[in-house]
Amino acid sequence: MYYKEILDKLKSMKFADIKGQGYMPTYIRDKLTDALHKVCGFRTDYEFITKADMRTIEKQSKQR
Repeated sequence: MYYKEILDKLKSMKFADIKGQGYMPTYIRDKLTDALHKVCGFRTDYEFITKADMRTIEKQSKQR
């Protein structure tokens, strides 16, 4: 039952592409996003994410 809530949250976590340099989060933090960041071992909620860092995050997420 929780998996649907997690998937919906992941789908709602949007980012703005900043002039091809990287990404800025546009979603609002909550308890679930904080828990997901803790489990995944990286943060996307309060900092600019370079394109290289986003590729690393994507690669790590596919290995789980």
